[in-house]
Amino acid sequence: MPIQILWGNDLNAQNTFIQELIEKEVSKEWKELNITNLNGDDDEQVNKAFDEILTPPFGDGYRIVTLKNNPIFNTKNEYLQTKFENIHGNIPTNTYFILQNTKKPDSRLKSTKFLQKLIKNNLAKEKSFSLPEIWDYEGQKRFLENSANAMNIKIDKNTAELIIDSVGNDSFKLKNELVKAKTYLSALASDSNSQLFLKSTDVKKIFSDHQSNIFKIIDLLLQKNINESLIEINYSLQKGEPALRLNTGLISQIRIHTIIKLAVNSGNENPEKICNLAGISNPKRIFFIRKKVKNITQEYLINLLSNLLDIESLLKQGNNPINVFTENLINLS
Repeated sequence: MPIQILWGNDLNAQNTFIQELIEKEVSKEWKELNITNLNGDDDEQVNKAFDEILTPPFGDGYRIVTLKNNPIFNTKNEYLQTKFENIHGNIPTNTYFILQNTKKPDSRLKSTKFLQKLIKNNLAKEKSFSLPEIWDYEGQKRFLENSANAMNIKIDKNTAELIIDSVGNDSFKLKNELVKAKTYLSALASDSNSQLFLKSTDVKKIFSDHQSNIFKIIDLLLQKNINESLIEINYSLQKGEPALRLNTGLISQIRIHTIIKLAVNSGNENPEKICNLAGISNPKRIFFIRKKVKNITQEYLINLLSNLLDIESLLKQGNNPINVFTENLINLS
């Protein structure tokens, strides 16, 4: 299928998909001439992409033209819309036009509506590569389970928690660690075709335990271990985690913990009502969160949430992230 639309925040998975397509479809002898990588942030490169996709591949195999930060389905631009509509039918059948973006195509745009017609007629294909947000534990757990299942590895709940603590939502690291786990478990298995079971004891042996993540930071904040939480926050920032996104995750989770603490203190024991108040879908989470906040005062949680909201405001003003986190959390210790 010549036109491939890839979107989502999991750029590692997108790039892996493209690399696998290259290995499968592009002739090794003509590889240098038949692969073109362009950036949609540059208007000239967008126009070049339109020209490149009309050029048949040299030699055998397929030609692949990749346009990252694709603006065609995310920016209102009549020129791009008209140009795409005019040339899409002239793309050679042995040429792939791969359009990448972190954002989902904007359904309000005429270009996206045209794209949907192509998809319906099997002339284009759309594929999502979205990672769960760093504060979405249930989403991370589903993503982990799906990734493990794809490798014929089964994990239990306790194992999932350990892996998330180790890896966070880094899909590249997760894949590498699961490959290591599969090699390790396969060596121990008596039947090479049997399903592999990854236990918590195996995770401690196999997985690297140096990845900071939001759940570890939250636990440290709830334990009033502010110094250690700042170390983990600093580590996350150094690894490239956007400060605002990290803080948004902290606000989201501390808000849930605060609401549950207030509900319990007020005598509200109805799980369904608490779920509605806290905005969570899984009532089982209430039990675990209640245990975590049992010995924490509601005043501490309210102050922590207030300070995180102050941090958000200061980050939006362009202040140095680590200074902002330090100055607004250290007084809680």
